[in-house]
Amino acid sequence: MDIKGVIKAHGYTLIDVANKMEITKGGISQIVNGSPNVKTLRTIAEIIGCKVGDFFTDEMSEVENTAPVLRCPHCGKELKITLE
Repeated sequence: MDIKGVIKAHGYTLIDVANKMEITKGGISQIVNGSPNVKTLRTIAEIIGCKVGDFFTDEMSEVENTAPVLRCPHCGKELKITLE
């Protein structure tokens, strides 16, 4: 989870977010370096104008990129599955 990166990408600094949350610089630092709860993530998302899911985008990409390759059991050719 890259909270700091998402905050920066939306044109804010940690100090900006801390001020709007009415917490200290140390408090926002603990949040971005720790494991914040959903309520805190919602608050930050509302402040910077993003979705809570944006904080997890990189982690989801890593999961997708490490998915096993499916192969045909007969010929060994890679199978590409799409949902419609």
